[in-house]
This record gives sequence, structure tokens and C-alpha cells, in this order.
Amino acid sequence: MGIYSENPVLDSFTETVYATLLKKGYIIEPESFKEINYGIAFKINSAEKKKSVSVTIYHTEKNGFSFVTPDKEIKAILQLLVADTGTAGCDEAGKGDFFGPLVTASFVLGKKETELLKLGVKDSKKMKTEDILNFYNTVSKKYPDSFSVVKIMPERYNTFYTDLSNQGKNLNDMLAWAHSKSLATLAEKRNDIKKVIVDKFSDNFKTKDRIIRSANSVPVEFMVRAESSPPVAIASIIARAEYILSLKHLSETLLNNRFYLISGSGEKSDDLLLQIISAFGSDIAEKICKKHFANFIKNRQNQ
Repeated sequence: MGIYSENPVLDSFTETVYATLLKKGYIIEPESFKEINYGIAFKINSAEKKKSVSVTIYHTEKNGFSFVTPDKEIKAILQLLVADTGTAGCDEAGKGDFFGPLVTASFVLGKKETELLKLGVKDSKKMKTEDILNFYNTVSKKYPDSFSVVKIMPERYNTFYTDLSNQGKNLNDMLAWAHSKSLATLAEKRNDIKKVIVDKFSDNFKTKDRIIRSANSVPVEFMVRAESSPPVAIASIIARAEYILSLKHLSETLLNNRFYLISGSGEKSDDLLLQIISAFGSDIAEKICKKHFANFIKNRQNQ
């Protein structure tokens, strides 16, 4: 049995957290430690702020580590402990969205990029659109050599998907191509990448191998719900921002701002496609949506 938790991984990590926070001048309240479901809760003080701050560390084998605390500096310290500098993360956006492109992004958390953690890094799915775009704006301006993006716009996406289907391949093969390209481009920019974490989307060996080969002998780990790792979370924000901006661009250039493309693939997407085709003709679909989605197939059957 551990000092802090019966979970050996959580117990060991909490010891590391304790030692790290002490070195950074924080005052930890030993009596405040409490084991809760899947986590450890405790309180700390800082001489500068002169107030008590709550910290909760969660861990499961499936989801990895996550942290809850109102103090962004403390959260940044904890996030850095689970993602050493030199770790690159890869994620995508648009895979499940009917309109717009498929986007992959690779981001490396080097020494200079650790400042981003103080902005509050989390999975883009848990962020508001405004916050995603603001974060991306900061990354683009301050760290242009820290990331790489591959964007497959709908027209190219549709021909690419057809070509893959004719070869007996599928969307995962397209994702592997896009991830490997964005990762290879990032590796050309940076020589300090020590490890790569990819949000797992396939168990196929050939699919994984393509990405591994693009990493230039750097170890690659494929994780389920990898957004718990800060570099992957940042990659997810970058990919989502590029996706959102692409929807805006398509709405402006192809639809003349008469219609605004939306994310998702539900009934609202069905209705929007019908309105757009009614106004611009059926050929417009090729340029704004992913034609293998049920939304498009259903629309074509109803025509």
C-alpha cells in the first residue's frame, strides 16, 4: 500500500508532485491529503499569494492523468510532469464533421513552449470556439516553428477517399498519410523532438508504421484519449482552429456568406446541405462536404 493511494501509479506520481512543488517554493499541507475516487486531493500555499489552493490529481489506466486546480501556474507545473520537454503530440479535427476539411496537426512542447501551459491547456472539445481561436492566434504568432498542419479540403478529400476505396483502403489510411506528413514537416523544423504521442485511431500495423517511419527514429506512442497529454491537447486545439477557420473561408468564398457551414453531422447538417444545393446547385457539395458521409448519400437518394 502506498503513502497516498492504493493506486501505485498515482501514489508514485503524487510523491513526484510533492517534491517538485516543494522545490518551487510551495508550502504543502500534509494533513490535507485525501484519497478520493480515482484521485488524490490536497491543498498547498505559496508565500507570494498567501492563500490556500486546492489541487486534485486524477488517474485511470484508460484516461491517464488529469488535474483540477484554480491556479494556472500549478496546473502548468503538473502538466509538464506528465509531458517532458521535447514531446511532440499529434491529433486531428474534422474527422466526424460533414462539412469542411480533415485537419491533422503536430506540435512539439520544447523548453520555450512550456509558457503555453500557463494559458490553461485542455482538449479542444472542452473549449469554446473563441478560446480555441485565441489560443491558436498566440501559438501562430509566438511559436510558428513549433507546429505543422496538414489540411485536406473537401474537394481533395473526396477524390482522395475514392482513390483509397478503390484500393481497398479507408479513412484511417488517409489519416495516417496526413499525420505522417505533418509530423515529418515538424521534424524538419525541429531537432529537439525526443518522443511522439499520437491520438490512437487504428490498430492496423501498416497504418501505425507509416507514422512511425515519419518520426525519424524517434519513439512513437499511440494513446487512447491522448489529449490528456499537453502536447496532444495543444495539437488538438491547433487542428480544431484550422478546421473552424476553414469553415469560415468556405462560407465566404464559395457561399458568398449566404450560408455558414457548421460542424457536426446531425440533422442540422442535412437541412443546411439541402438549402445550399437549392441555392447553388448539386455540384457545390463536392467542394464543401465529405461525400461518403450518410448525410450526402441520404440527400442524393431523396433527390
